[in-house]
Amino acid sequence: MVKGADVNEVPMEVVVLGRHLEVPDALRQAAARKTDRLSRYLAGMERAEVCFSNTPVGRLGDPVTCEIRLEGHGHVVRAVGAGGRPAAALDAALDKAELQLTRLKRKLVGRSRPRHGNGKRPVLDTAGGLVGGPDRSAGDPEDLGAEGSDSGEDNLEGITEL
Repeated sequence: MVKGADVNEVPMEVVVLGRHLEVPDALRQAAARKTDRLSRYLAGMERAEVCFSNTPVGRLGDPVTCEIRLEGHGHVVRAVGAGGRPAAALDAALDKAELQLTRLKRKLVGRSRPRHGNGKRPVLDTAGGLVGGPDRSAGDPEDLGAEGSDSGEDNLEGITEL
């Protein structure tokens, strides 16, 4: 058993395919091992399909593409990477899948754990004061000199030099 693994967690089913391309066993095992590691970003992904193809993609026309399709709990994550070699295409697709899984997890966790507080942010009004923020009493040290300076001169009453 893997250290830190959940006892109830079902291992991800990984299928490696090749379209117009023969996938060697070493690449098949590497793809299965690396794709299985994606479960650390979002638990509950049940199935992964890794598909290599010789179809050129993009203006540079990288000869090999790798598509990773993950399914689980009603979510589908698809990432496509291209490269000169199948291993490079796999790494590019894995990087994209990691980013998408991280974003999906952030979205799901954000729904289940909304931010605490009243949700109101202080807003500046046209006179420069706070609206909807905390009320300050007239004796706050931060407010010294803020009121009564209509003449443009600095109001230095109550401030002593050190």
